[in-house]
Amino acid sequence: MKIFFFCIVLLCCMLFSQSYAMEPTIGCHCFKERTYTPEKRFAADPYLLTTSFNSFIAENFNISKRQIVLMKMQGGIDPDTLLIALYVAHEGGVPLDTVLAVKENGGSWQQLFESPSLQGNGSAREVFAAIAKTKGNDAAAAEIVTDQLVEDFFSLPKGDILSIREQGATGRELVLVNILSSHPSIEQSALDIQKLYSNKQQSWAQIAASFHLTPKQTGTLLRKRRQ
Repeated sequence: MKIFFFCIVLLCCMLFSQSYAMEPTIGCHCFKERTYTPEKRFAADPYLLTTSFNSFIAENFNISKRQIVLMKMQGGIDPDTLLIALYVAHEGGVPLDTVLAVKENGGSWQQLFESPSLQGNGSAREVFAAIAKTKGNDAAAAEIVTDQLVEDFFSLPKGDILSIREQGATGRELVLVNILSSHPSIEQSALDIQKLYSNKQQSWAQIAASFHLTPKQTGTLLRKRRQ
């Protein structure tokens, strides 16, 4: 039964890839505010959080930000689903198109995890199990994946991640504060930076501007850390 299921998936995967290739060229991003201004302190926050998170995904999975945006905006792939699919494909040793085709055709994460062809080390298997426990709640599953990626990429203890999360940080905020704290001239910890937003009510764009960092430079910091 599983072999039959994955044969169907492979066929759907081919169709999925062909339809994706036929999409028109990428359109514009839907962010009108991209730089910090004191008059509209929080207006540029969505752009900063999104572009820094996309840079983080790109660095983790060796994929271009352009391709990420294409899949989200023109491929119609939910951002949470895409993040989980990228993680499952990377850690499980299966093509991304295959994983996306399973989801596109109504399959579950659990069906993928039960496949004998899916690989994965100990920590990845723990994440797979945690994703399965969300029972299709991709928003919750994406946060689990984000925590694992942050732990691995920044060599951050789980306790530090929990402390930042306890300040109310979302996954994108968790990534941003760790990017900012990795700058050699910034002495604040990721938790301290999170508190600037949580306790002192500064915007994310305002915090980044106070460190003389632009949204584009967050991607540069990630690439330097990877080198």
